[in-house]
Amino acid sequence: MTTFREASALDLPALVSMEKVLFADSPWSMGQFKEEFKGVPRTHLFMVAVDDTHQLIGYAGAMVPAPGVEADVLTVGVIAEHRKAGIGRAFMEQLEKWAITKESNAMMLEVGVGNVAAIALYKQLGYAQISIRINYYGAGLDAVVMRKELK
Repeated sequence: MTTFREASALDLPALVSMEKVLFADSPWSMGQFKEEFKGVPRTHLFMVAVDDTHQLIGYAGAMVPAPGVEADVLTVGVIAEHRKAGIGRAFMEQLEKWAITKESNAMMLEVGVGNVAAIALYKQLGYAQISIRINYYGAGLDAVVMRKELK
């Protein structure tokens, strides 16, 4: 059974290791994670998914800089063996609920143009493509920019 909880600083080494596998083309460094964690809980939320053996199997983060401002999905990652089990969907639902409590009016995210499964999930959740960011993840690694109005 998968459980979800807020991430803590103790999770950072595991998050960095997972990041290198999940996003090998442009992984966040320990420093980048630490910088983003500085906003928890005021402007940032980071969640982790844990399996029955207490191993981290996914993580997600979002930021709401101020009330009335669009939320930004910073990252969503699930290890390959646990994909298609609803973990990404659950993360997105939790991030959206949190953004609403922070009085955000919409959520934005970037996703690699080749990440067909994630794009399909985001569309199912009501996100619409609004643009493409060329070389967002590095040379030749474009991103689809998607947005959803929050209610």
